[in-house]
Amino acid sequence: MAIPTPSLELLETFLVVAECGSVSKAAHILHRSQPAISERLQRLTELVGEPLYYGVGRGVRLTAAGEAYLAPARRLRDLKREWSDMVQRRRQLQEGVLKIAATNTVANYFLPQYLVRFRQDYPEVELQLRGGITDWSQYSLLDWDLFFLEEGTPMTGLPPHYAASPWLEDEILAIFPRGHAFAEKPNLDLADLASQPLVWRETQSGIRQRILQEFRKIGIEPSIRIEVNGVEAMGTAVAAGLGIGFITSTALRHRHDWAVESRRVGDPIHWTLYLVAPKTPYRSHTIARFLECLDPAK
Repeated sequence: MAIPTPSLELLETFLVVAECGSVSKAAHILHRSQPAISERLQRLTELVGEPLYYGVGRGVRLTAAGEAYLAPARRLRDLKREWSDMVQRRRQLQEGVLKIAATNTVANYFLPQYLVRFRQDYPEVELQLRGGITDWSQYSLLDWDLFFLEEGTPMTGLPPHYAASPWLEDEILAIFPRGHAFAEKPNLDLADLASQPLVWRETQSGIRQRILQEFRKIGIEPSIRIEVNGVEAMGTAVAAGLGIGFITSTALRHRHDWAVESRRVGDPIHWTLYLVAPKTPYRSHTIARFLECLDPAK
């Protein structure tokens, strides 16, 4: 036979009466009438099946059974307070964790300014950023709050309560060593580049996929003989004279140390970053506030 579980309201009433020793004082503390407090005590007594208190003058005292229930009632009250405190702290972002996964380019060149802004506003929230991700199949997607993807980066197995949306658009530029013949040209065409040795990012790179897409639009299938992993390796390879490379304008603005020059390619070539986030009903306070930081209108 199942034993009925008393509500927190009944246990809180029992605890207040026990600590102040008076139904009238408990009624004042709980902002209830004395009959309402007495009725709650009677219901609790019926639930446990044994007397919990007895009257002494104008007050009450606990029976031995009542004393036995006092300690667990206090623990439940403490848990309720802990719960309420946590809700309040999370609403005010005084605690919490934000886990972000992104590709190397996004983590190094696009996200830092937003993370700094968020950190300044909410210093007590723990930030975890995993960059350099190229193969999403190796990660448990449910372990992360937000994902930042490059256009052309395949991603399967997205949790059903997540949605992808365009976040930022950038331009892809061609880069070449200083002193290269292309420095005489104000802009470059893909046909100009097809005859040159090209330095490519790794297979999973969204920039690589976007450039290949543009080449194929004009019927060219470029050869891939030089491949590097990451933005930094691209800059080093191009500066050393291995060939012509491709990089976003935002990333290039951060690399004044590279001995390279850049030119616009084609119309130009634009490249989109995507944000994958929980749909609105599933967002924590932390996620919602960070998304506000990403909104240029706020």
